[in-house]
Amino acid sequence: GGQRGAVDVVERERIELVTKNMLRDGGPGLLTSAAGCHIMQWEFPFHYGYLPEAFAALEGQIRNRIRSQRPDGGWVYHPANAEQADLGQAGDSVLGTCAPHAAMLLRYARITGDPAALAAGEKALRFMERFRVPRGGQTWECPMYEPDILGSAYAIRAYHEAYRVTGNPRWLHNAVYWAETGVPFLYLWTLADKPMMLGATIPVFGSTFYTHSWLAVPVQWCVLVYSYHLLHLAETLAHTPLPATDSPLPLALNFSAADWKRVVELITVSGMYQQYDEGERLGTYPDSISRFEQRNPAFINPEDILVNLLALKGLDPDVQTARTGGLVVSSGAKIQRLQTDAQSARFQLAGFAGEPSHTLIAGFKPGTVRVNGQSLPAASAPLKREPGWWWDDQRQRLYLTVPHPRPEASVELIH
Repeated sequence: GGQRGAVDVVERERIELVTKNMLRDGGPGLLTSAAGCHIMQWEFPFHYGYLPEAFAALEGQIRNRIRSQRPDGGWVYHPANAEQADLGQAGDSVLGTCAPHAAMLLRYARITGDPAALAAGEKALRFMERFRVPRGGQTWECPMYEPDILGSAYAIRAYHEAYRVTGNPRWLHNAVYWAETGVPFLYLWTLADKPMMLGATIPVFGSTFYTHSWLAVPVQWCVLVYSYHLLHLAETLAHTPLPATDSPLPLALNFSAADWKRVVELITVSGMYQQYDEGERLGTYPDSISRFEQRNPAFINPEDILVNLLALKGLDPDVQTARTGGLVVSSGAKIQRLQTDAQSARFQLAGFAGEPSHTLIAGFKPGTVRVNGQSLPAASAPLKREPGWWWDDQRQRLYLTVPHPRPEASVELIH
């Protein structure tokens, strides 16, 4: 217990140091930066604070994505230099040129209720139905027409985020289709003396710059992106029978939710076997593996492994969202029992004892906010980390910072 407590103090000191430096160098908007991350996107202020200013800083990115979208709903390949010009046809579209943009828009729509982001995202999803093969997720070095598991990963996220917003069964069906396209990249067999082999995954069926082949060379960070979004899909499928739709994308595997979760487990465990367990590279894992023996640089921080492991253990750091009618509640805490009537909205937040939770709400302007029956103070400026509520009149959003002396907190919004 004492050792665990000492580790907690060191971890908290590191978090505070990193946050202090980010606030100094870029202000609260930097807290939504995904730099250095393959999976995490905007979660930090929902867990730490400064949420109103941090999330407002995303608006430029979202509007730029919408402005850059073509009238048909897609985005096209723009090589950044002469070397990349040979990787694909400038002006052409594949899944990988579209799905990351669609996923960003639809995630933003899911969290905030933003109608423009939702409309642009769904327009992209309809455009993406013309594709059957996941291609073009790594055009910084890989030819854009070779099959690429990152294309599968981003498409799962895009279609599943859309389903979480709309409940449209077509989008859920399409998310499963793109999940199926990722399976051929996986090693689903192993040799007894190579435990990292089962669940290891090649990134592409092809090369880098037409010279370095990736066949039989796993790149686990790519599939860990796929598996994290796959786990979210599996959790939905566990309580939602896959409905019939008129989607043009044909399903083939008939995997159950438990089957998909097993795939996630295999991928995550392979990643853990690939980590260094001693020395100066302790905890890191390699960009690639040769012959399931040789770890190749660069050596990567274990974010991708950790978020998969946390999610498998029921501690998913993702932003949670609940919706009813026109009300959207998004939080770093788990949202339970959301109910509304003409004058009020009520829900529970399940967070961590001793740590405040941070919540964004669209569709309700309160006069009073109560937490566990006690009035929560109204703030006159955007919340940072102090308990209170603040109404962003410009964006018509409510922000809450809720104390959690116990994990569960009951929240009531009253007009």
